Amino acid sequence: MNPFITLTTIKDDQPVRLNVNHIIAYSLQSYKKQYGQTVAQTYTYVLLISNCTREIKETPEEIDDLINRAVFNIPYTQTHLKGA
Repeated sequence: MNPFITLTTIKDDQPVRLNVNHIIAYSLQSYKKQYGQTVAQTYTYVLLISNCTREIKETPEEIDDLINRAVFNIPYTQTHLKGA
C-alpha cells in the first residue's frame, strides 16, 4: 500500500505529497472576490495532524477519489495467524 497522494498547492502550483493517514479533515473554501472577478476562487482547506494546513486546488470529491484509490488498492493476504 502506498498511503501517499499527490495534490497541487494553490500558492505556488507545486505538487505536494500527503499521507492519507495524517489527514484529519478537508473542506471547500473560497477567497474573497477581488475587483473585476465575477466568481471568487475556491480551494480545498486540508487539516493535517499537528495542526498543519494546506490549501489545495483539488476539490473534496477529487480528494475522496484519490484516497479511495490509495486505501482500497491494498493487496489482501491471508496469514493464518494464531492467537497468543
